[in-house]
Amino acid sequence: MFCRLIALALVVTSPIVGQAQVSPLKSPEISANALFLYRNSNFHQEDLDETRNGLDVQETEVMFASAVDPYSRLSVLLAVHPEYDSSSGTLVQTWAVEPEELFAESDHVAGVTLKLGKFKAAFGKHNPLHSHAFPFVDAPLANSQLLGAEGLNDAGVSAAGLLPLPWFSELTAQYLRGAGENDEFNSPTPGDAIGVARWRNLLDLSDALTLEVGASFARGNNSVGGQTTLGSGDLTFKWRPPSGGKYQSALLAVECIGRDLQQTGFADERGRGLSLWGKYQFAERWSAQTRYETLEVRGSLN
Repeated sequence: MFCRLIALALVVTSPIVGQAQVSPLKSPEISANALFLYRNSNFHQEDLDETRNGLDVQETEVMFASAVDPYSRLSVLLAVHPEYDSSSGTLVQTWAVEPEELFAESDHVAGVTLKLGKFKAAFGKHNPLHSHAFPFVDAPLANSQLLGAEGLNDAGVSAAGLLPLPWFSELTAQYLRGAGENDEFNSPTPGDAIGVARWRNLLDLSDALTLEVGASFARGNNSVGGQTTLGSGDLTFKWRPPSGGKYQSALLAVECIGRDLQQTGFADERGRGLSLWGKYQFAERWSAQTRYETLEVRGSLN
């Protein structure tokens, strides 16, 4: 049996200082959230370095955001979470504080949003989300196994702009340094980089139904002497009636991820994963949701 439950998610946001004479750099917007997890499972009990049973703090995040000028903004997001080490034969808990995202954004160029710093890559539907925004307790298998436990998160530069189409259509191009937190890329050669592209479209099918269609691509050198190529496609239907939408809504989403990982001296690894999830809101503060997923990896070194 495998059972996990988030006990509480708390979000606290500080009020924005509205005095014109106060510099925004001296009065940043501050927000915080915390995820508390209760876990009772016999699944992967041998892997004590990553988790434990019982009540625990899954992760807390503190975000500072400030306007630098009328066109630019600086954001810093720090993640605090427990880490476990069983190498001594006893489970020892320590706390880690990590800069999950740290970037500056600017819209000095009309119609284009520029970003510079460390951020979650615009790849797929789920990768840009933080833990507190996950639809479920954990990330889908395709994301955690094909993109790494921390997802595609690296330092680099990003440009996003709207295309001249009759619907909302956004194209994002990113250049990441290729020294991130997962072996899917993380080339040991200085100067290697990852190219990421995402095309996202939103269409209103009716007053109540919205369709989102996205496609993503990423490529770069990896830590095993080859090149990694990622592809993703996602489709999301959202239904919320104009009248009563506060109490009733529905969502159906699917994301497919494929990864081809070249391995010097070995057969290439090919992974394919699919995640399908649905949510139905039946009251103002209550909803039910479910998820189905598949994963297949061939040619892995593990």
